Amino acid sequence: MSFLTQDVRPAIRQLRKSSGFTAAVITTLALGIGANLTVFLILYGVLLKPLPFPQPQRLVRLERAYPNGASGVAFSGTKALFIGRASRTLESSAAYDYIPSNVNLVQNGDAVPVKAMRATSDFFNVFAMQPEIGRGFSAQDGVANAPGVAVLSDALWRQRFGADPGVLGRNITLGNQTYTVIGVARPEFKLDAKVDVWTPLQIAESPSDRGQMYNVVARLKPGVTAVQVQDDLKRVQLEFKNSYPTIWDAYETDRAVDFHDSLVGSVRPALEILMGAVGLLLLIVSANILSLLLTRAVARRREMSMRAALGASGWRILRQLLAENAVLCIAGGFAGLALAKFAAPALMHLSPIELPDFSSLEIGGPALLFTAALTLICALIFSVVPAFESRRTQLNESLRVNTSQIASGRHLVQKALVASEVAVSLLLLAAAGVLLAGFWKLGHSSPGFETKNVMTFKNAFSPEEAATSAGLGLRVNELTEQLQALPGVESAGAAVNLPTQLVPDFPFDIVGRAKDRKDVNGDEKYIPISGSYFGALRIPVVAGRAFTAADAHGSAPVLIVNQQFARTYFKGENPIGQHVHIGAMMGPGFEDPVREIVGVVGDVKQTGLNMNVPGIMYLPWSQIPDKLTQMGNGLLGTSWIVSTKSAGVDVATPARRIFMDSEHTPLLSVEPLDVVISASIAQQRFMMILLSGFGLISLVLGATGLYGVMSYTIAGRTKEIGVRMAIGAQRGDILGMVLREAGVLVGVGMVAGIALAVAAARLLQHLLPGITSDAPATLTAVCGLLLLTGLFAAWWPARRAASTEPMQALRTE
Repeated sequence: MSFLTQDVRPAIRQLRKSSGFTAAVITTLALGIGANLTVFLILYGVLLKPLPFPQPQRLVRLERAYPNGASGVAFSGTKALFIGRASRTLESSAAYDYIPSNVNLVQNGDAVPVKAMRATSDFFNVFAMQPEIGRGFSAQDGVANAPGVAVLSDALWRQRFGADPGVLGRNITLGNQTYTVIGVARPEFKLDAKVDVWTPLQIAESPSDRGQMYNVVARLKPGVTAVQVQDDLKRVQLEFKNSYPTIWDAYETDRAVDFHDSLVGSVRPALEILMGAVGLLLLIVSANILSLLLTRAVARRREMSMRAALGASGWRILRQLLAENAVLCIAGGFAGLALAKFAAPALMHLSPIELPDFSSLEIGGPALLFTAALTLICALIFSVVPAFESRRTQLNESLRVNTSQIASGRHLVQKALVASEVAVSLLLLAAAGVLLAGFWKLGHSSPGFETKNVMTFKNAFSPEEAATSAGLGLRVNELTEQLQALPGVESAGAAVNLPTQLVPDFPFDIVGRAKDRKDVNGDEKYIPISGSYFGALRIPVVAGRAFTAADAHGSAPVLIVNQQFARTYFKGENPIGQHVHIGAMMGPGFEDPVREIVGVVGDVKQTGLNMNVPGIMYLPWSQIPDKLTQMGNGLLGTSWIVSTKSAGVDVATPARRIFMDSEHTPLLSVEPLDVVISASIAQQRFMMILLSGFGLISLVLGATGLYGVMSYTIAGRTKEIGVRMAIGAQRGDILGMVLREAGVLVGVGMVAGIALAVAAARLLQHLLPGITSDAPATLTAVCGLLLLTGLFAAWWPARRAASTEPMQALRTE
């Protein structure tokens, strides 16, 4: 009660007297704390919050590593099963699909697209998360030709089955296959990707299984260390060599990584950049508020000296300042909490960063502790620094002189704060400039195909229709003809996926080439397409020919490659007529017949506008191995490209009717091709916008701080300016003197900022591939902007100083 009556209440009264100052500090502090809390919510919800499983620290994901630094997370079914039964450090393990597949849930004549995942019997046991109702998979469910069973996600159960507990035992239709519902997963059971329904993965060990198609997750036995599990995996690898020598890879090493880390690795760099940017913004906010408080402390020196003269101790004065600043910071903290509550969901709604499905943006205990820590740190800094500054003034000096006449040099801290604000502003603006310049280059680079007036969509065929490549190839050709017959359509084609989207890499050997040549084999992009694919995208055929209707199942196996492939493997040679053997080391079901290269097409930025052009192998859809057709249909579906004669042609509506009538399947992700391509650089765009926004905010705050310091400096030099003008100084001289001092402050900050900006530019280019820019030009432009802004902020105080009347200035002494 004593603290409330002697400190808090007087502090509130004091702050109410200067309502403008109080509102400015609370608003500025809310911006800084709110921005930091917003990113902290995202950072904690994705990177720091434990996974929603019992003892998540015991969960690991297996990876394959190679001497050249390459790695992979997908395993063959044979190796996944072998590791599970041979390991001595794993309590349980499970294999599941690399990515969820697209499938249609058929209900009452309607087809609803859902995400399905297959998993082995121990899947729910590994996570220690048995279904909320019903049961998980048993060993009998994973036996070949066992009756189909399914576990529904909590979301699908509620949305499509009305949360009916009687759903157990009910038959549902996924695609053209019937499954019996045996369980409903817990609401908190979420991994990185959305899954609506799980079905058994029916696999068995085979000495010819080379397909790397499954993730492997495991739960360690209690007390097992990372070193022990790694040693155990080495032993298992040797046993695997003895059991399956034909599929053992001498260059492959298996390792276990923390399961949580394996899920968030792709989004970590972007989130760390965000956290760094808002941390710098908080520094600028703090420096700006501290500058305001220092100016206010100077104005209150007589008050503080009077308190000391009346017997107040240094601790008593500091406690009063702490109370005032605690009130300010607590108010700013609550405002920041309110801002973050709405800003975090809005930010991620606009963000292209795909957060794992398990992430949460709720404001809980950790977020409140983070806000409290920021509030406490700000309150301490805002109190200790002004108190220290006040103690530097002697008591009799403070009582004798006016606060506007305190000698210059007492505001060195404020000048240092302004210089640091300039440095941080330059850092943020330079980072935004690097992204802006790099983004402009990416946006104006040619992708190698036409994007205007091209509509895209995706569908997934039933397992029966995708059972053979010959059958699926016929269906693709029939649907292509129907699409091309639509009014306003110029051409239509299909591929396993669109440019800038995920496509598989496949190993190959060049037939007839000496084994000691470095280019005897390789590993490049593998894309099954329809015959009209190149025409729909207007990809030029630069040598040989395109695919024709004659390139069907049973005809001579053919292949078309892009120019990058030809440059890499046939430098100085004509690739037309050469022969390539794809997938020879991958075993039955994946091995392709020897193919003849019949054409070379233009380069396409298949992996994204920000990535280098890869080598690409294009194959006729009806000629690829059946197992690859089944896998591609399940994991990726089929992507369609329809080019129209003008932008106003509606192809989505009639295309939906075509696919519903003939395939009973809805269209997925209907969008123009330029939108698809733009998505490949969405992360760079998002980071550019955020950093630009932070940079502009810091620029305004820095200019405000410079204005305050120069105003305070001029107020303390009123007599000096009057004397200078009395002995002949002109207004232009005074104006130049003040602007030079401001220029020095900005220059010192820019020197420090340039060093930071150069390091930041390199970091950005490393974390965001494809970002390249002219760093000197960017830094020059940013420095020019900062200098102009700083001089403009100082011009008003300088103009006021130049307008000072000499006699009036001398009378103030």
